[in-house]
Order: sequence, then structure tokens, then C-alpha cells
Amino acid sequence: MERTYDIFEKLPDGSMVWKTTITGHEAAIAKLREIAGGTKNEIQVLHLPTKTLIAAMNAKAPSGLPS
Repeated sequence: MERTYDIFEKLPDGSMVWKTTITGHEAAIAKLREIAGGTKNEIQVLHLPTKTLIAAMNAKAPSGLPS
């Protein structure tokens, strides 16, 4: 049985906006890449039942580290 994942966009103020729910790890990563290509905001794939961050794109480097 494939897991269901939720994809969120993290806005500059730190709030999260739900974008979609998708079934299957590979499908979730493909959707992550698609959504991330259209924004500069961070996009995250989460498995909500376990509260696990699966992947993220467009994340900013922590301050103090070279980018």
C-alpha cells in the first residue's frame, strides 16, 4: 500500500499553505519538483500521520552559512 503525502508551500512569513495531496513517493517527488519550479518559496512534502518531512526544495540556507 502506497503512502499518501501532503505538499505545502512555506511563505516568507513562516506560514504554510497546503497545495495538494498525492499518493506514492515517486509521484510526490515529481509534484514537489513541479511546484518548486514555479515559486521561490520553500516547498515541502510531508507524511502527516507520522509528522515526517520527506523532502523539501527551495529551502534557504541557515544564516551564517555560505549559500
